[in-house]
Amino acid sequence: MALTKLTTNLNNIQALHDKPNTADGLTADQLKEKFDKAGNDIKTYINSTLTEELDAVVANTYTETEIDNMISGLSSTYYNKTETDNKYQPKITYGTGTPAGGNNGDIYIKYSS
Repeated sequence: MALTKLTTNLNNIQALHDKPNTADGLTADQLKEKFDKAGNDIKTYINSTLTEELDAVVANTYTETEIDNMISGLSSTYYNKTETDNKYQPKITYGTGTPAGGNNGDIYIKYSS
């Protein structure tokens, strides 16, 4: 899914005359609004468009049960060794936090709950 690009013109200040209060007839408050417009346009895009699209993508990610099933399948397929062999094989673990311990080559899948 391609994300919507921000295409709003953000050159609000550049478009003003050198003396905007005189040439453009702006009051002090209107000039302040011009300075804030680009930031507010970006904020609106992030809050109303970008986060909505990202939330839709995140909602379509795997559940904890689906991850459990995938890991079980991988473990039984690739690491079905004897106990002696297993101590030298990488381990696949997962969770919502930061992994603690582990060995070089181990795989940790972090997901949000």
